[in-house]
Amino acid sequence: MTKGQIILGILLFALATAVLYVWGLRKSMSQSADMGRLLLSRCGSRVVKYLKHHDTITKQETAKLIDGVTAGEFWSRKRLTVQEPKKFAGQVLAFLTEQQYLEPVDKDTYRLKK
Repeated sequence: MTKGQIILGILLFALATAVLYVWGLRKSMSQSADMGRLLLSRCGSRVVKYLKHHDTITKQETAKLIDGVTAGEFWSRKRLTVQEPKKFAGQVLAFLTEQQYLEPVDKDTYRLKK
């Protein structure tokens, strides 16, 4: 091996290390936001599945349905769990209404959008 090949190998190794470091840093910085979206999605899917068999759902029923739901990324030990379902139920219903899955019937009653 020549000196040029050794230097090129070291530079390529340093470049690959820097790229992996930046990728991991960005993943860790956005992890909490990603897990929050994942938890909203999991709770939302439970509500939509419930509404496929029932006509309407209230905020209290949503709170019971999403109590204890857990979300986490497969490569991480960190998990998010719904600990205050009454507060989070409003966020889930607002998210599903914003995504046009639900439509409000009354003040606290929702149904699937047709």
